[in-house]
Amino acid sequence: MKITKKRQVVLDFIKTYIKMYGVSPTYETIAKGIGLNAKSNAYRIVKRLESDGYLLVKPRKFYGIKVFDRSVKEIISL
Repeated sequence: MKITKKRQVVLDFIKTYIKMYGVSPTYETIAKGIGLNAKSNAYRIVKRLESDGYLLVKPRKFYGIKVFDRSVKEIISL
C-alpha cells in the first residue's frame, strides 16, 4: 500500500522525535513540527496512519503513539 507524502512526513517526524527524545510527540508538537495549522490535522493524519497499520495509538495516554516496524510485513507480502 502506498503512503501519501504528507503521511510519510508525519510518520518520519514521529520516528525521529521518538529517537531524539525517547517519547512520542503530542499532536500539537507534530502539527508545529511539520507546519500544520491545527493539531486536529495532525490527529486526523495520525489516525489514518493507525488505520493503515503504521502506528498504534493508545487513547487518552500521554506519549501514547507507537510505531510499527512494517518491514517484515512488506517482505512477507512480496
